[in-house]
Amino acid sequence: MFIDSKEISVDRRHFVYGGAAAFSAIAAALAGGGSPARAQTYRADEGKELAPGVRAVELGKGAAMIPGYKTVSLIDLVFQPQSNLPVSAMPNAMICHITEGELMLLQDGKEFQAKKNHVWTCAEGRRRALATTQAHLRLCGLPTC
Repeated sequence: MFIDSKEISVDRRHFVYGGAAAFSAIAAALAGGGSPARAQTYRADEGKELAPGVRAVELGKGAAMIPGYKTVSLIDLVFQPQSNLPVSAMPNAMICHITEGELMLLQDGKEFQAKKNHVWTCAEGRRRALATTQAHLRLCGLPTC
């Protein structure tokens, strides 16, 4: 069952080469080597149209372990160039993330620009509007119980 050390012949070069290869793989992973992650692409008719040029694609929904919330959902909003969502109240609390492009947001009377990888939150009932040159926005919805 056990291997006797006399049966294994490992010379130092193999050990060093193996260690160097492992180190290179770890360094490449930490430095972001390999192919970059890209935003999901969707068909023009996929999901639900919220406004002209704006589609919502549901990615999933599940039970929440966060107190005060029954479920969580993940939704991608896909904005075509020069599309927008009119001013409306947030239906529930959300965590928002721009995966591609950029958005101009009007949230509670304050305007700001959200570029790729920007993350922000929205509270239930707050007023907001979105306008874009083109963007892909990922929402994590937190509907209350």
